[in-house]
Amino acid sequence: MTKKKLVLYTFPPVANSYSMSPFALKTESFLRVNNISYEKCYTSSFGRNKTIPYLRIVNDEQDYGSYEELSDSNQIITRLTEDPDFDTSKGEENLSKEQKAIGKACLRMLEEHTSQVGFYYRYALHMHKFTEATQLRERLFMAEKSKLGAFIFKMFIRKMPPAWMKKAEARGFVRYGNPDIVCEMACEDLSVLEDLMPGDGKNYFFGRSHPGALDCTVFGHLSQFLYIPMGSPFQKHLEESCPNLIRFMANFKNKVFPDWEALLEEQPNEALSHDNPRMQKMAKLKKVAMLGGTLIVAAVGIGVSFVLTPTSSKDV
Repeated sequence: MTKKKLVLYTFPPVANSYSMSPFALKTESFLRVNNISYEKCYTSSFGRNKTIPYLRIVNDEQDYGSYEELSDSNQIITRLTEDPDFDTSKGEENLSKEQKAIGKACLRMLEEHTSQVGFYYRYALHMHKFTEATQLRERLFMAEKSKLGAFIFKMFIRKMPPAWMKKAEARGFVRYGNPDIVCEMACEDLSVLEDLMPGDGKNYFFGRSHPGALDCTVFGHLSQFLYIPMGSPFQKHLEESCPNLIRFMANFKNKVFPDWEALLEEQPNEALSHDNPRMQKMAKLKKVAMLGGTLIVAAVGIGVSFVLTPTSSKDV
């Protein structure tokens, strides 16, 4: 029996969709469908490679300082699939080369196009609607309890729209002139998945009775469209034109996340905890800054006083 301990670092739960990251939900889904035991740390602190989620594999439960950190959902899944200590065979066994190729192509479509259009829609075009639907200010940034969190949230909603507009320009989305055209392209991606999902009552892709990596990927990404009540064109398209995907999402959630409602409950953000080393460091820097600010103000005051104090009656 393996002594390895897995800790998944993921964003704190938000309203409706549980996670604001399709990649985090994809990763947690993979752990669950393969019955891999794991612990969670809800945080907004990114890993070594500046990603969330990331997974730490602790090789010795007695020594938490000895661990392997995996960044990126695909890297995590590949690593666990190749590790003999974890049995992930049920999801991929007996797949043909063609089915594996289709699964890989769908994954790239979702992560390099469909989801990117979704991020463009919610961050560049409808930022306020997104933050309200997910209760992001209260859930992720703990703005009601943390002054630092409230400040970071203000920076977040100010910086993200122009940053994502630049990304949209780099990806060529903006050249179409109308966001509706780009959103329609993403809806076409969803129709591709609808056509691939069996309509004969089979639960998962390729007619399988056990979910695989593609099922986890689709659930993670479609959860952002279907469960976040933004009235997006993606949600409308799924509800009106994709009955097989709607059935799949309901079945997957009920089987893999029977505790979904409990998972939606608000959880503290470890990154904003007073015990977090980063927060302690920032508190020290704040004290230094306040002291420095006091000295600067005093110095400026002395300087101003010196400049404005008349040296003789001629200066009056």
